[in-house]
Amino acid sequence: MSITFSIIVPHYDQSVSDAELDRCLRSIAEQTYRNYEVLLFHDGPPTRPLPPPPLGMANYAPRATRVRANDFGHSLRDAGIRLAKGDYIVHLNADNLLYPFALEELAATAAMPGSSLEPHRDHAPPDVLVFPIVMKGVLGDVRFGLLRTHDPSHSVVLNGYPPVLGMIDCMQLVMKRAIWLEYGGWYDKTTNSDGTMYPRFIQERGSRMVGRVLGEHW
Repeated sequence: MSITFSIIVPHYDQSVSDAELDRCLRSIAEQTYRNYEVLLFHDGPPTRPLPPPPLGMANYAPRATRVRANDFGHSLRDAGIRLAKGDYIVHLNADNLLYPFALEELAATAAMPGSSLEPHRDHAPPDVLVFPIVMKGVLGDVRFGLLRTHDPSHSVVLNGYPPVLGMIDCMQLVMKRAIWLEYGGWYDKTTNSDGTMYPRFIQERGSRMVGRVLGEHW
């Protein structure tokens, strides 16, 4: 049976432009691997219309839900985890994008034999996948870590290791929905909770690294 993905996109009202949201959704619509669903959560007022789905999204249209929240979208991520039906959860912000082969690469990597980072999981699909991304608008500096410049011509490849605060982004960790629920969903609602929860998940559940850059954080 093929692996299924649930892609959760929290859209915090007016935090990104409609054009950026469209770019994110278009990158999903262009996936070569089609066994996925999209859950788009928008916290804005019902009177504010969402932009129309991009061309190609018609047969894979997102389920759009409006939820009031004021915690950087983490309540929306948690709602998505609980409503999702896929085997694995992919978290995207509305200004992120996936490369067209991203889900295909994730599915292929999940189907590979286990590694030394996954003790006692030689034949089972991994609980956790981690993939590299291009971070736009930052510069890498060995003394200070990542320096934000807000200039998209500046970028670094962030591979997610070591999985510490500031060195792994929300979109980089893909975990089984069942494991998310074991942990109580997105249980930490603080601003940088991905940087504190993700190291815990990787330490406790092991991880499998994807060998290709699969997306961009803008």
